[in-house]
Amino acid sequence: MIHKGIQRWIGGALFLGIVFLGSATWWIQINRNAIATERADCAVVFGAAVWKGGRPSHALSDRTVAGIQLFEKNSVDCLVFSGADAEPEVMAKMAKNAGIPSEKVELDIEGTNTLATLQNLDPNRSYILVSNDFHLGRIRMLAWKLGLNTVTHAASYQYGRYVKESYFVLREIFGTMWYVLRVDI
Repeated sequence: MIHKGIQRWIGGALFLGIVFLGSATWWIQINRNAIATERADCAVVFGAAVWKGGRPSHALSDRTVAGIQLFEKNSVDCLVFSGADAEPEVMAKMAKNAGIPSEKVELDIEGTNTLATLQNLDPNRSYILVSNDFHLGRIRMLAWKLGLNTVTHAASYQYGRYVKESYFVLREIFGTMWYVLRVDI
């Protein structure tokens, strides 16, 4: 038989865990439909996978197209393509093919993850942060923790929803919980 004090402690811990998990899930959901309506200095496009032959994955293509559209609508003066490995170069090639002048494109090759991308931004500029809808909650929370002047913008799905999207959503929920707890940011 478990002592009543231990039962209360376990019950309380489970309750807090469920509340924390529910709060992170709620945060991801309420940030999914963000569409930037104001102007900013630059759009930051977060990287995603590059397929064999240097082809952008659907996620990378969706995000890049959304950034290009913001530039074409004169919502931003420049595009920052951030990611690991070949991601920024593939995005820059897409922008070049869309007619975006190369001097309006900045590559962040050290933006190997969401936090690194945001830490690499100049805090004296304003940004529209572009990614898939399920990623925006974590991006927004981290940008706020870093004191950046930002809004978020969800990329449209040109190819339909992703096969692994359930995994991506779960990763965002637990990633959000992890970064909420980090006091070093």
